[in-house]
Amino acid sequence: MRSIIKSLKFAALLLLIPLMTYSQQYIKVVKSEFKTENETGLKEAWKSIQDGDKLFKAGPGTYREARQHYLFANKYNSENPELNYKIGICYLFADDKYESINYLRKAYIANNQISTDIHYVLARAYHLTLEFDRAIEEYNKHLSTLSPKLFARESPGIKRMIQECENGKAMVTKPLRVIISNLGENINSDADDYNSVFASGDSVMYFTSRRVHDEKARRSDYDNKYYEGIYMSLRKDTEWTKARNLGKKVNLKNHNNAALAVTGYGSRLYVYRGLKDAGNIYESKMKKGAWTPPKPLSGRFNTKYRETSVSFSPDQKVFYFVSSNPKVSLGGRDIFFATKNSQGKWNKPVNIGSKINTPFDEECVSISPDGNTLYFSSRGHNSIGGYDVFRSDKNDLGEWSPAVNIGYPINTPDDDVFYTVTPVGKYAYYSANRMGTLGGRDIFRILYLGAEKEFIMTTEDVLIAGILDTTRRGFLTSPGVITIDTTFILTGKVMDGVSKDGVMAQIEFIDVDQSKVVATTLSNDSGSYTARLPEGKAYGVEINAKGYLFFLDMVDITGEQPEEPIRRDFSLEKVEVGTKVVLENIFFETNKATLKPESYPQLEQVLKFLDSNSTVRMEISGHTDNVGSLKLNTNLSQARAESVVRYLVERGVDPSRLDSKGYAFSQPVAPNDTPEGRAKNRRVEFKILSM
Repeated sequence: MRSIIKSLKFAALLLLIPLMTYSQQYIKVVKSEFKTENETGLKEAWKSIQDGDKLFKAGPGTYREARQHYLFANKYNSENPELNYKIGICYLFADDKYESINYLRKAYIANNQISTDIHYVLARAYHLTLEFDRAIEEYNKHLSTLSPKLFARESPGIKRMIQECENGKAMVTKPLRVIISNLGENINSDADDYNSVFASGDSVMYFTSRRVHDEKARRSDYDNKYYEGIYMSLRKDTEWTKARNLGKKVNLKNHNNAALAVTGYGSRLYVYRGLKDAGNIYESKMKKGAWTPPKPLSGRFNTKYRETSVSFSPDQKVFYFVSSNPKVSLGGRDIFFATKNSQGKWNKPVNIGSKINTPFDEECVSISPDGNTLYFSSRGHNSIGGYDVFRSDKNDLGEWSPAVNIGYPINTPDDDVFYTVTPVGKYAYYSANRMGTLGGRDIFRILYLGAEKEFIMTTEDVLIAGILDTTRRGFLTSPGVITIDTTFILTGKVMDGVSKDGVMAQIEFIDVDQSKVVATTLSNDSGSYTARLPEGKAYGVEINAKGYLFFLDMVDITGEQPEEPIRRDFSLEKVEVGTKVVLENIFFETNKATLKPESYPQLEQVLKFLDSNSTVRMEISGHTDNVGSLKLNTNLSQARAESVVRYLVERGVDPSRLDSKGYAFSQPVAPNDTPEGRAKNRRVEFKILSM
């Protein structure tokens, strides 16, 4: 244990290297086996492999650079299993998990003995891309290859990952209605960016980055990534300014420096430094417009172990932080809290307890602006992989509720960390390595859309198709001053995402605070549209167009002025023949084909899609679990598919556009050996047959 602590002396705030249960193998490409009959280009390709190997051996921080050399060599010989394995590893532990599968599978097919960890890395790739059943299969294959000694050492971690896959299979069936937006190049870089904390409402952001800070920046010996540095950005209307480094007074050169929290109306900045012990908490103060050099907190909080991640209650009387102190931890890193006494001194920190802490690591603690909800990341509880974001609510007695996973798609099988609700409560921010990053981990903004939207009745004053009704008056309206129209005019183009040609579509704008449609409009044949919105705020936008996938996004006009039109363009993706969609909320009476009323909202969405795509033919298919005979389940699945078709036909859909098919349990999407798996297999799908 002592040697481990020593090795982490200069540790980053959050080690962003995926947990391994084995030592990473180094697979060598043999030149004589790499060489093909065509020697043209061999010299350059082999030089690229040698250059890539140097970067690969250095560590994950240069995997992307190594990959570029390997991909160049791959053009000469794309069949070499060792080279494909190395490319797959570079993708897997850098950014594109999907692409890693292609190369790792190709390596395995060419040589099923390519490495002793091939099933493990394939399992990780499938796990991280939500292919949970395939991941479980590969994890089990990996376990079957281990010697008794290695099995004893590795099986607990592998079995935990298998459980995460089972958790994920259940969670992805109930996705949250959220819009997750990357903050863009002014904040994020091609390196890891994370842990956004806010001052002055949400107009000033401090965050941590492992980008190149200057021309003399050095990489950490631990993971070959650049040392952490603290950056800040100001929000101007709806945009964040280009982030800037806080400078050498706060960022100690060639050491890890990470932003943790801001208090005192932006006058105190709490910083993590991996300079001493295993990493400690420091405090910097704003004086005369500049931050003072950070000083460590008292020994009551900083120990010889690792202390990270802090958050203060709104009244500044409760201090939450994370520590790896094994003397008082339930296992790994735990969340602790300390309270202020009547003399303004901090009491001894206390472990927050087993409802929140687990035998696994907890990190990234953050208290809500009202002080009643604790957000944190954990590798325990029912995580679907890596760190997931959880919440716990405080009751009137001051007791914390059992931790609850906040759900998919915010949480993914990768690390999802540093979830923060802004002081004004409008958005949440967090850090993740998900599709759409600029490279590595990025900071994202989350907008909750709430429950399925309610439509405002037409008897109310609503904005429909961008027309403001100003004609409604009372019988005895007194003459008055004519008021200025303060509605916001939104214009733009709906276009094909590939060709950029205009698309005719129906567009609905949703007030996300009330879950109500406030404006509906149509784009013309060139894609142009105009709509009026009542306030300068963030709206959800839903778009339906013939031949295109359903579109859901956010448009934020906060800070815009109503005097001039505001432009926003939208890109749509085409529906392709063969596309399958699971109808998540179709319910039948037990062992019958009778639709329950709870199914109607989902079926109305199908009607809406068919109305927008009048030439689409689709197959409605019924599926069951494997309980009961094949004949019984075939009849039941067929009857349920026909019941859905009958509902759609009764509401005006041409019967020639719909086929029905019962597949019983011949097309499972999950194992039938658990209640959750069987529930997932009992489903209704539609598949596009023709356009």
